[in-house]
Amino acid sequence: MTHRERLLAAIRGEAVDCLPWAPRMDLWYIALQARGQLPPRYAGLDTAGIADALGVACHAVRADYTLSRDPDDLAMRALGVDNHPDYPYHVKLRDMRLDCDVDAESVRTVFHTSAGDIVTELKHTTAMRREGISLPFVLSYPVQSAADFEAVAQIFEHLEVVPTPDTYASFQQRIGDRGLAVASGPIAASPMHLLLHDLTAMDQFFYLHADCRPELLELASRMEPFFEAALDAVIACDAEVVFWGANYDQNLTWPPFFAEHIAPWLQRVAARLHGAGKYLLTHTDGENEALLRLYPGCNFDVAESVCPPPMTRCGLAQLRDALAPHAAVWGGIPSVALLPESMNDGEFEAYLDELFDDLGSGERVILGVSDNVPPDADLARLQRIGERVEDFGAVTPRRDADAASPERLP
Repeated sequence: MTHRERLLAAIRGEAVDCLPWAPRMDLWYIALQARGQLPPRYAGLDTAGIADALGVACHAVRADYTLSRDPDDLAMRALGVDNHPDYPYHVKLRDMRLDCDVDAESVRTVFHTSAGDIVTELKHTTAMRREGISLPFVLSYPVQSAADFEAVAQIFEHLEVVPTPDTYASFQQRIGDRGLAVASGPIAASPMHLLLHDLTAMDQFFYLHADCRPELLELASRMEPFFEAALDAVIACDAEVVFWGANYDQNLTWPPFFAEHIAPWLQRVAARLHGAGKYLLTHTDGENEALLRLYPGCNFDVAESVCPPPMTRCGLAQLRDALAPHAAVWGGIPSVALLPESMNDGEFEAYLDELFDDLGSGERVILGVSDNVPPDADLARLQRIGERVEDFGAVTPRRDADAASPERLP
């Protein structure tokens, strides 16, 4: 089987000749390149080439962030919106003036609305790149107070989502059988999630959520057409799997908030994608324990970037049990396990023993590093995980989990 065939088979709950193993390498690459420490064998490679060199499947979720891109693609990043040549759509601001100043380490954007200017500022320093940080840090958020709601609503009402299925097709062709090119939808799963995740400082969001809830809900409702247009665009591309939503955590996206503002959108997206013969992948990289009871009703097909202890309390087996039998998990290896200062060799081997013992039959599992391979990782440990994958052998689904729910799968 090819890497792509293994990944799709694991998502479908089908037999696989070996466990798919797809660690995310782009942030590792960015950091070592910025430090001038990139091993010569990886110089000039994209993520697919790096995966080839390592003998693993290519982690190709959303885009290849090792590629250079137009600085203007980050002009609206403080809105939670960025553009990339691998994405299945491009976001433009129509009929509204925007001024953007970009230099080597910052992006300052001014949106001129009839309700006043919204000024955002991003920072992406050389020091950040040396740590593998691929997206800039927001210094100035679009929403500083409730007084900004009208202006931000106007901005979203002037955002145009332009489907670009051909650019996604180029991404898919570049990855080929070396991985699964997962088409990118929004990072936030819903308008209210975007308000929390990107549009306000997090502490400020909680004040606004408590003090200005009706106005916040009205703003979220005016952002909905943008999300609907993004959904139309990902459906229009030729992807088998679509990314939608990320960064859930029981403390930040607490269960009542998740149930009210995130789960309904994941359900809506899942229904549309399944109707189009596609799978839904969502990025569940936080503390998941208190959210587990809500996940099955969201109908997503892949929980990606699953992060187990010691970085969270929720173990891989616990998460798999909660999602059984219809959702796959992608991840399972915490990034700290690759750092010798966090785990010595004996502790690392013991961790792998426990991990592979917990896999059972290994059905609906794609091994990966949560959230990414860190810059100071010992790459010999990636090779060791590959050896354990080879020793694990083929994956044969259990009979009681082999039947797929027809309304969920293409």
